[in-house]
Amino acid sequence: MTTPDKAVRSPHRKVEAKIEETLRRYPNIARARVIRDTTGRLVAQVLPWGTYSVTADTGVLAELAAMNIAELRFLHDEIFVDEVYLRGGIVLRSDAVVFDVGANIGMFSLFIGARCPSAQVYAFEPVPDIFAKLQQNIDARGLTVRSFNYGLSDHDHEVTFYYYPNDSIMSCRRDYINWENEVELIKLYVENERKYGPPGRAEHLAEVEALAAKDFEFIECKCRLRTMSAVIDEVGARTIDLIKIDAQRAEYDVLQGIEARHWPLVQQITMEVHDEPGAPTEGRVEQVTALLEGQGFRVSVAVEEMLRGTGRYAVSAIRPGYDSDPRPVVAAADIEHAVEPELVAKWLSTNLPADLLPDQVVVVDALPDLPPA
Repeated sequence: MTTPDKAVRSPHRKVEAKIEETLRRYPNIARARVIRDTTGRLVAQVLPWGTYSVTADTGVLAELAAMNIAELRFLHDEIFVDEVYLRGGIVLRSDAVVFDVGANIGMFSLFIGARCPSAQVYAFEPVPDIFAKLQQNIDARGLTVRSFNYGLSDHDHEVTFYYYPNDSIMSCRRDYINWENEVELIKLYVENERKYGPPGRAEHLAEVEALAAKDFEFIECKCRLRTMSAVIDEVGARTIDLIKIDAQRAEYDVLQGIEARHWPLVQQITMEVHDEPGAPTEGRVEQVTALLEGQGFRVSVAVEEMLRGTGRYAVSAIRPGYDSDPRPVVAAADIEHAVEPELVAKWLSTNLPADLLPDQVVVVDALPDLPPA
């Protein structure tokens, strides 16, 4: 990657904006900036997803709607850099149907859009304030995502959620609250990231650490929950290539909302499972594993070294025979997603009129602000 040349503000920003909008639809491009260099040439600067974002204004996260920057960086690194939901042999195939359960601000839906643009995504987020951010991020990129402002469970009902504005990914149903565990998780994450994480993230880790040092401020809100089977019937899904579940201790409830007639449609599941000693979730991994194996899945359970002792497990389930699906695999843990300037330029030539094509495409590490008009 390179550092961008000095930008020159063009009097024709509408042209540049059109090119930038098109570039954001290219797989794995998070942001784009089109400038006129000092010689008058039109240069397209592109910033790939998965680039560590040290600053909020120049990195991949600058244009995203979020609750706070510390949480946004965490979600980006977990999903785009570490690719946690592609572990255990999970793959994305062309034209995949994906259910994003516990979508939060939509980072996994954005990941699907970047890695598998042909996918149809159904995203579920029950907390209204978080859902609003999800919708903004989807709309800004024109993704093929149907979003739903409710969660999924074992039956249709309404429950009280505790929504944490400063730490929205910890928001959960009131009956599944475990504050002490959340605080310990934050402390452990910061400690391990300082030891083993990438350099240049001291400011980010200090922001995350501050979350554990103050009281968890929360807002109570009533949220609707439905069953996955009810949704499957409504949307007419004939297959579900992947269900991703991150429901803050309610993951088993989500699975129980799938009726026997719909289980054969499900090909893969990737989920975080809470199994915390002395809490209502104790023994949950065994329950989840038994349920999935009973439905014919190959199940694998793993725990990240940096999360050992927090009661959080990564569970992956794959239906035998899915390997023989004829659709090509477009994303997997071992597939590189480098953005090649030549390929981007070629793609642009089929998606823009000739008079809008940039003279050069370059991959950069950051996109500094344009100079004042």
